[in-house]
Amino acid sequence: MPFEIVCKDYGYDCEFIAKGEDSEYVTTLFGKHVDEEHGIWYSEESLKQMFQNKYNKK
Repeated sequence: MPFEIVCKDYGYDCEFIAKGEDSEYVTTLFGKHVDEEHGIWYSEESLKQMFQNKYNKK
């Protein structure tokens, strides 16, 4: 099952979408993008929580 985190869903005026088959890869990719492009750093725990909230997974 492919996963994705869309930058616009978190309030950014940005077309970036982190996509992949692995949840850890997708959250890491999104975290790296937001840090480098928007200057916002999210902890690993925050990124996992974003993913869990979107996909209702623990």
